[in-house]
Amino acid sequence: MEFHLEDVIISLINIVVLFILLRLILWKHVIRFLSERTKRVRDEKDDIEKSRLEAEALHVEYNEKLNTLEEQGSEIIRKSREKADKESENILKETREKANQIITDAEARIEEEKDIALEEIQVDVTQLATEMAARILKREVSQEDNSNVVNEFFKD
Repeated sequence: MEFHLEDVIISLINIVVLFILLRLILWKHVIRFLSERTKRVRDEKDDIEKSRLEAEALHVEYNEKLNTLEEQGSEIIRKSREKADKESENILKETREKANQIITDAEARIEEEKDIALEEIQVDVTQLATEMAARILKREVSQEDNSNVVNEFFKD
């Protein structure tokens, strides 16, 4: 293979002319494409950063709301417990009052029944005493005599 200087020079001239033509024709388009691409990448990067900052702000806001809701929940539970304790105390108080009333009523009924029983016993004793006295005396004793004997007996 031979080396011809003329071929090399023509090739070099072709390369230079092709470079100049390509630079004149395509250079503006390539530069514009690259600058638009750079701008797009920068804008996307800015959008991503903005989205990240918004996400962080939302995360902080979410945590604040969550803490607030937890505090409100704790407050609601505390108030509910207090209310339940008060209601429990009221129910116990009412139950004790009802129990005391029932006991008082029962004691009053016992007293009444005791008085009635004593009166019945007194009547029975009076009748028995009258019958015994009648048998002893062999005569009928009046109700007034009977009452006097019984009253004297119970006074003693």
